[in-house]
Amino acid sequence: MKWTQLTAYTFCIFLLSISFLCTSQDYQIQPAGKWVNQQSLITTDIPTEKIADGTYYLLLDTQIKVSTTQPTQRFTRTVMQAANQTGIDYISQLNLEFDPSYETLVLNSLGIIRDGQYTDKLTSAKFKMLQRETELANGIYNGSLSLNIIIDDMRTMDKLDYSYTITGQNPVYKHFSVSRTLNWSVPVAQQFMRVLWQKHTPLHISTVNGDVEIKDTPLTLGHDYQIQLTNEPTIASSSQAPRWYSPHKHVFFSEFKTWADVVDWATPLYQTAIETHDQVALIAQDISSRHQNIPDRITAALKFAQDEVRYLGLEMGTNSHQPTPALETLELRYGDCKDKTVLLISLLKAMGITAYPALVNTQESKRIAKLPPSANQFDHVIVTLEHKDQRFWLDPTISYQTGELQHLAQPNYGYALIVAPSEQQLTEMKTEVNTASLSVNELYHVAKTIDQATLYQTHYTYSGFDAINRRSAIARNGLDKTAQNYFEYYQGQFKNIARDKPMTVDEIAKTGELRTNEFYLINDFWQANGKDYRADFFASEIQNSVYEPDQINRTAPLYFKYPNNLETTINIKFDEPNWHFDNEKSEINNAFFNFKKDIKFDDNTLTLHYFFQAKTDHIPANKIKEYLSERDKLMTDSQFGIVKYGPNLESSNDESTEFDSSHWVIIILAAYALVLILFIIAWRIESAKRPTFDDAEFYPISNTKFTLYSVFTLGLFTCYWNYRTWHLIKSKENSNIMPIARGIFAPLFYYSLFQHLQTHSQTNFNKNTIMPTGIAIGAWILLLLLSLASRSDHFSTLSICLAPLIWLPLVNYIQHQNKSDKAVKYNSKWRVRNIIISIVLCPLLFLGLLEESYLIPSTKVIKGEQLWSHQVNFLKRQQLIPSNEAVLFFYSDAVFDIRDDGNGISDNFIFSYWKNEQGQIESSMSHFEDVKEVEVNYSKNKLTNTTINVITNDGNDFLLFVDPDNGQDKRLVQQIKQRINQ
Repeated sequence: MKWTQLTAYTFCIFLLSISFLCTSQDYQIQPAGKWVNQQSLITTDIPTEKIADGTYYLLLDTQIKVSTTQPTQRFTRTVMQAANQTGIDYISQLNLEFDPSYETLVLNSLGIIRDGQYTDKLTSAKFKMLQRETELANGIYNGSLSLNIIIDDMRTMDKLDYSYTITGQNPVYKHFSVSRTLNWSVPVAQQFMRVLWQKHTPLHISTVNGDVEIKDTPLTLGHDYQIQLTNEPTIASSSQAPRWYSPHKHVFFSEFKTWADVVDWATPLYQTAIETHDQVALIAQDISSRHQNIPDRITAALKFAQDEVRYLGLEMGTNSHQPTPALETLELRYGDCKDKTVLLISLLKAMGITAYPALVNTQESKRIAKLPPSANQFDHVIVTLEHKDQRFWLDPTISYQTGELQHLAQPNYGYALIVAPSEQQLTEMKTEVNTASLSVNELYHVAKTIDQATLYQTHYTYSGFDAINRRSAIARNGLDKTAQNYFEYYQGQFKNIARDKPMTVDEIAKTGELRTNEFYLINDFWQANGKDYRADFFASEIQNSVYEPDQINRTAPLYFKYPNNLETTINIKFDEPNWHFDNEKSEINNAFFNFKKDIKFDDNTLTLHYFFQAKTDHIPANKIKEYLSERDKLMTDSQFGIVKYGPNLESSNDESTEFDSSHWVIIILAAYALVLILFIIAWRIESAKRPTFDDAEFYPISNTKFTLYSVFTLGLFTCYWNYRTWHLIKSKENSNIMPIARGIFAPLFYYSLFQHLQTHSQTNFNKNTIMPTGIAIGAWILLLLLSLASRSDHFSTLSICLAPLIWLPLVNYIQHQNKSDKAVKYNSKWRVRNIIISIVLCPLLFLGLLEESYLIPSTKVIKGEQLWSHQVNFLKRQQLIPSNEAVLFFYSDAVFDIRDDGNGISDNFIFSYWKNEQGQIESSMSHFEDVKEVEVNYSKNKLTNTTINVITNDGNDFLLFVDPDNGQDKRLVQQIKQRINQ
């Protein structure tokens, strides 16, 4: 083992050992230092309607003492009040985090204020030191500890008052800097911030998003800066805002005056780690020998840092910002962003290529340009270099990146601070993207007739970071799972789609692109549209990029993906001649995006070409309505429908031969009635001719016929078998029982029948040969439960299928009690009427099972979680609900397919859709905030639906139809009104 590697391992073991040994003694309990300015609490009422987590913040107090002779001290005091049970759960457990490698924790106070009386909790609370690796999921070990405190005897309206002091700061920082948020999304009664500055050097103070009054008291050495705030206005949080957007007011204290000062701080950290040791030079020499030109050498070095060194960060203490020397990282073969950056720069340096570290902030992004200079403004570092007057940004922590230098996906974090001599300012990261990051090519090969399958091929070409993400997803999930996910996605659009060939993936080495190829056969390509047939095509990826915000009336900008260039080409090739389409071009160009449509028809092939290019990374709040108007235009222009005309069939009397749905319902009901009448007639005829069996004490039948016939007749035969059995018992015992009643209510008399048979068995065999009494009681209870379940919304058909199995022990006993088998054979025979009634009733059984599994529309209002994934995908693909919403409640009045009709509510929207006479989907959707009221007309019986009229603020309205069974309509109305009133 090399000495450097041994040293690294020893150092890691040493740090872990120190952390373990310190877990029992890394905090103390003692009063706050005399330098702390204690604050008195103000009296205020709880703004119940605005607080979150049941907690009202009464005081946020932060005081920092910075001295030239002593370590930095940070005193924190927080007072929180539990307004309800949720608040008790939230504040009764604390976690105070610190880094034991350079910080010490002193708990100053811990108590509860109840009815104005303070109770000390330092002796009764439970303390435990925990190793909290909060960044472990990101491959980072930071060595932080957390003092876990569990407070006893917390009650509603109690105030938790605690304070602690952390002494020390990361020695990697040579300058002091700190920031503080001054207004929050929840109410805070009182805030106090203080910086006791006891140094000769100046402290630079700035604010963002507003000014704040800072009291400055000069001292013999330094200044005492104080900020006192009470009941600052809250800032409402906005959904779907860009990451860089923050409306909160911040104050910054920093010794750094300029960004050049930060460069001077970072330069020695990286200079000492960048090295061209022999082993580094050897790898650089190998790269140079395999690649002749500089761009290829840069790319090869980047790939080495990305693929040959795994991402792992040991960021304890100064390692949070101090990179590991290149040779050590090379030998360990792991490192974080700093270590990988240093190794890449060292490899490039060994090849005579100049590169520098570039500090970036992945969260603040371009907002960092508005923030004051500070070393702790950055959370990531990458590599930058110039080649032929072009600047490149290279991230050695990215995996699955391929392609030549000119085609590499380059990160854009807004601004970067290049750690290079003479750098004075932040550098804007400009990454021009002119090509499409995603190209979609679809081919529909349409057969001559509607009953022939349509060949459907789709090719997705991913570029840039889209290719990286897709490549990573395939590596993580596997190609088979990825193909299955894609297949399920298309099932939401085409019900009868099947795979034609396996999915394949192509890599394009030069450009770094990834292409997926899918092959399907669509058996329901054409959709009925009156007498005709229709097919629709959508530029789905483009439509999904121009999304509708959840919150339209907003103060925050709306996030808009940028750069985002998309291209969709749809080719429809017809085998049938004589199709014709006009060529067409159009463009939608605005401040948000540029969209082009080009339609051509040539050689019996229709080509739909769409191109989309985003022009901004956000939509200003005051431009949302303008954006939505432009979005509506794009949604219309990015879809195309074709119609195949059906034959013009006429009857001899020139009247239409089509029946509407009500006619078919009447015909089906009449057919069922006729079959039942014929069945009863045949049964009565057979009853008159039925032979008598003197040796038959009960009604014997085979287990197979009993089970199948009971299931096929939806449980009716079970009742009939019970009637016949009790009828024979009555005749034999000359009792007063009512066989018809016991047949109709068979489950209630299950145990009575068992007792009769048990007595018979004891008489004839001197023992119970049926089943143990305990099991019989359990079977009876289970049968009663199934009987109740058969009347429920979810398990009625399944209960009908399972119930006959519980009767089998009794059926089986009776079957073997006759001296001859003539009665069993006669009763077990399948007659024509048995087969016909089974065939007629089986579809009802099958439909019941499909409905209870929600494969076809349920006759009840159901929860959204009960819908299948392909049904939810259909709702989202057709934009009947937003793609990021979950369906909460749903009802469809359709018979076989929810694509024909449906309505319900999602997290934030109420929606309704239906197919018009032309077979096209029409829909209405409104955010709950835009709904003025709902008018409800409850159904008077179970044969009609409840109607809910949704009236929006702009005066428009639309209807929802729901089934009234079991009061589900009232429950849905309650959910809607509750969300409207929020």
